[in-house]
Amino acid sequence: MKFDFSNIFLSRGVNYFNDDKTLHSIMKYLNYHDDALADMGLYISSEMIEDSMFIDHYAKPVLKTWGILDNEIEGVWISRDHNSIIERLLDMGVVSRILDKDLMFHFTSGYLISDSGLFCTLTLTGQTVYALKKYSNNLNDFIEHYRNDHWLGATYYTEIQGGSDLGANKTVAVSNGDSFILNGENKYFASDAGLADGAIVTARLNNKPGVKGISVFFVPALKPDGSPNYNIRRLKDKLGTILVPTGEVILNNSIGYMLGNDNNGIYIALEILEISRIDDALAAAGIARKALWESYLYSLERHAFGKAIIEHPLIIRDLIEMQSEVDASTVLSFIAADMFSKVTDEEPPYHDDYHMARAFTHMAKNISSWASDHVTRYAMEIFGGKGFLYDFPVEKFHRDSIVTSLWEGTSNIQALDFLEILIKKKIDKRIISIINDIIKDLSKENADILSSALRRSLENLESMLSSGKTEYFAKDILNTLGHLSALAFTLLISEKTGNMELSISGKIYYYRHFLNSFPYDFDFNSASRILHWMKRI
Repeated sequence: MKFDFSNIFLSRGVNYFNDDKTLHSIMKYLNYHDDALADMGLYISSEMIEDSMFIDHYAKPVLKTWGILDNEIEGVWISRDHNSIIERLLDMGVVSRILDKDLMFHFTSGYLISDSGLFCTLTLTGQTVYALKKYSNNLNDFIEHYRNDHWLGATYYTEIQGGSDLGANKTVAVSNGDSFILNGENKYFASDAGLADGAIVTARLNNKPGVKGISVFFVPALKPDGSPNYNIRRLKDKLGTILVPTGEVILNNSIGYMLGNDNNGIYIALEILEISRIDDALAAAGIARKALWESYLYSLERHAFGKAIIEHPLIIRDLIEMQSEVDASTVLSFIAADMFSKVTDEEPPYHDDYHMARAFTHMAKNISSWASDHVTRYAMEIFGGKGFLYDFPVEKFHRDSIVTSLWEGTSNIQALDFLEILIKKKIDKRIISIINDIIKDLSKENADILSSALRRSLENLESMLSSGKTEYFAKDILNTLGHLSALAFTLLISEKTGNMELSISGKIYYYRHFLNSFPYDFDFNSASRILHWMKRI
């Protein structure tokens, strides 16, 4: 009998765009819509997830360094289905829309796709395109390849001795006419190595010291004579994100082209990183949404102790708490995406709106990645022992969610970068001002909830910021303002769009993160309202 994927994936055929009520409310609030997203939403559940799970289990990328004629090739072999998925998503505009300055299409696609391994390839390509379009000089031929020829990109920043500390990078660039020659022993976490047609690379120009000595270069995968422009030492064996090959790259007299200039390289490098940090946040939220969808559908069909498990109060509570985490992190991530999309014309030195977008990106990445880790892990528990089996998609959701808190700076890095903005730009004052404006725009019940959350947050912030030990509390500061912002925009979007289920979700979020409890007066009949959107399938 022919295998039917719907036997192991209950939400097969869901339209991840049309059937996501929270997403539609967010899009309505942001005044953004594109009919192509509906086609993508259906393709993902009906085809892409099945193909990506098969590749994850049975057809992972393989490094090939030599051809049959002893020619050096330095390429990664992926299955034809894997290649077809990438090309189909590229044809849908996931990357090319960035060239048209429509970053929201890319960001929304990331939420819908949310296979963090597969989408990593598209994220890296997207930020390569962004960097070339904004900061390159005379590289139009490469830009057109990325628009028309299914070219892929990458960013090679991290080195073995420094990790997130780019100031410790040792790769060196030397001027060579219109180009530069780069040499460096080991770009240690080089995702898309062997797939990318070119990469954004950090290097130190003429051994200029410190983090301000970092410059940014575009390094094609091939030299003009067709030989490899860099070498791949090996591919990593990873817990998750199997669909994106992650290797170690050696730059050996590699040809590169500077982006921007040698005075603003570190700022450009971090600006490019903003795209992948937002993508991380949105992919995390999207994975959690899929895990929640699967958990809900399973709870309708699975019976225990004489009734469907959805009829047991603890399962109802589990699902609505998971829903509140997914809703709030989705809202916060899209607000960050929208803020960044509006400041992409800015260049160093940046203005206040850019720093606000940075702050929301740090908050969203941290809040969303940890929420996704929790929701996908707990989804495994709802499935019981089957949730731990390699046979079913929920364990892959969890494996792929874990990396979203690690990539592009761990939670400690997000917290320290956020603390720097807070100290230098007083960004906390601007965030509090936004919250106060939202309170004025809410109904009395929701205004009271948000006002209470604000009072509690201000008390905690005052204690932490006056302690003389702000670095110890950096993550608490980040999360305090992150949860507050997520709650505020969740309640605001609920009222602006008439999505009252989102308001209930916000109330649950408030109790979880500001009262550390569950509302004693909660009407469990309302659970059918907060979960109703999933019945639309």
